[in-house]
Amino acid sequence: KYPERADGFNLFDYKNDGYIHSKDLDNALSAVGYIASPDQLQTVKQHLKIEPDSHVDFRLFTSVMAHQMISCSDSQIREAFRLFDKEGRETIDSRELKHIMTVLGVQADEEQIDDMIREVDVDGDGDIDFDEFVR
Repeated sequence: KYPERADGFNLFDYKNDGYIHSKDLDNALSAVGYIASPDQLQTVKQHLKIEPDSHVDFRLFTSVMAHQMISCSDSQIREAFRLFDKEGRETIDSRELKHIMTVLGVQADEEQIDDMIREVDVDGDGDIDFDEFVR
């Protein structure tokens, strides 16, 4: 139902075995637009009983995202968007997304970046605006 969530998960499923390491959880969440402070992430991990050196399957990954959605205020989401929108144009373009992915340690080529934008670009303008970001 939500392929972008699977894509974010799959970026960190290095062994293609259906699991990501718990240490990659924050980066995987960031890859799909869920930004959490270390304290917020630790609280969610404790609540869901995710151990520091464990593995997370996709079902648990979506549970973490659900907790993040509940705990993020509109102002936190807007602040995350502003961090990605380096030029202050109220959109995220492919160059900015490439930068974000590089900072997260994710190697993505131009085609992958374009695919990520197309997945959320509802209006087809080639950029991600705030409404598309939170979708």
